[in-house]
Amino acid sequence: MNKKQSNKVIISGLGISGLITASLLCKEKIKIECFEPSDLSKFASDQRTTAFLNPAIAVFKEIGIWKKIEPLSQPLKEMEIVDIGHSKYGDGSSIVFEPKEISLENFGYNVPNNFLRSELLGWLKKKKNFTLHKGDSIVDHYAFDDYILVETAKGKKITGNLLVSCEGKDSAIRKREKIKTLKTSYNQLAMVFQVSHSKKHKDRTTEILDSGGPFTIIPLRTPLNQLRSTVVWLDNLDVINKAYSLKNTEFNSVISKKSMGIRGNIRLAGKRQKWPVSSQFSKTLTSKRIVLIAESAHVMPPTGAQGLNTSVEDIITLHNICKKALKNDEDLGADGVLKQYQIKRLTQTGSKVFGIHLLNKISMTENKFLKIARKSFLMYLNQSPFLKRTLIKVGLGK
Repeated sequence: MNKKQSNKVIISGLGISGLITASLLCKEKIKIECFEPSDLSKFASDQRTTAFLNPAIAVFKEIGIWKKIEPLSQPLKEMEIVDIGHSKYGDGSSIVFEPKEISLENFGYNVPNNFLRSELLGWLKKKKNFTLHKGDSIVDHYAFDDYILVETAKGKKITGNLLVSCEGKDSAIRKREKIKTLKTSYNQLAMVFQVSHSKKHKDRTTEILDSGGPFTIIPLRTPLNQLRSTVVWLDNLDVINKAYSLKNTEFNSVISKKSMGIRGNIRLAGKRQKWPVSSQFSKTLTSKRIVLIAESAHVMPPTGAQGLNTSVEDIITLHNICKKALKNDEDLGADGVLKQYQIKRLTQTGSKVFGIHLLNKISMTENKFLKIARKSFLMYLNQSPFLKRTLIKVGLGK
């Protein structure tokens, strides 16, 4: 494969990260071949939302879909942390982070996953340089000096110059490459669901800390006058499994207690979904003509809106590197090109995974002294505008 032909990228996995990756690379006139074994229609019933921070919103604007997404997306104008886990040892404490502290209008937007997927896929299907292989998966691959060859479950053989794994935490590509990972489990589940409430959310996200993990209430944009939110509740296995099995009336009683009346009367408004909480980090992010991004490369607890936003940072980095390579007439899958991605992302993603791991351990602690320390830190933050601004910038990837 000569350089003039080295403009094809093969993407395995078409979740949100795969869709964003395909969209940005399509803009550069790169030929994109995507493989997704799942039935894409199942995503239409996904009630989850994602709190996308401003860098991700800038990507949606660059792709050209933001004007369609914005009317259904909820601005995130404040972030509140309420710590009640140490109330036995003194009064509770809280802190509010505001975007105006770093001269921003908001931190980002809470976007419905199903609508975002639909818009991204619709945009891609209009592009002549995009090919979607529905219901097919890559079962083997072979990397050579000039190209990479993939074989699929349906017997297809396709060559390209770069293979991108967006397959998720159990990436088959990563396993075939024998790339090792660092893993941590927490004996913890996350449950997500939507709620209606009697008090307006006022564009504020509230994270309540007790023990077992955070109970986070994220505002939704609906015609109901700011009276609906998404809840992400992390707790130990027994607590979540018990709550998940409750009938709606009993469940409403439990979440009313957990929410501390912060949103008034709160009630379940939809289905509940749960999954295990874990951390995982790949020891390397590249191999010969292969790049790992998103959950193929890193998994972290759903705390602080960092998971998918870190994936977007991966995608932005890969996009910029590919643009530079195209400008210099370089092979997109060359070792020197992929080395740039490894250098830029390995330390950053490793630090992010470790930081979120620590935050989760602190949020789920039942240790008396750690709870007191947690309270003291929030009190110190309230008195240190510089440290607050620094933490905001770190959270936004600045």
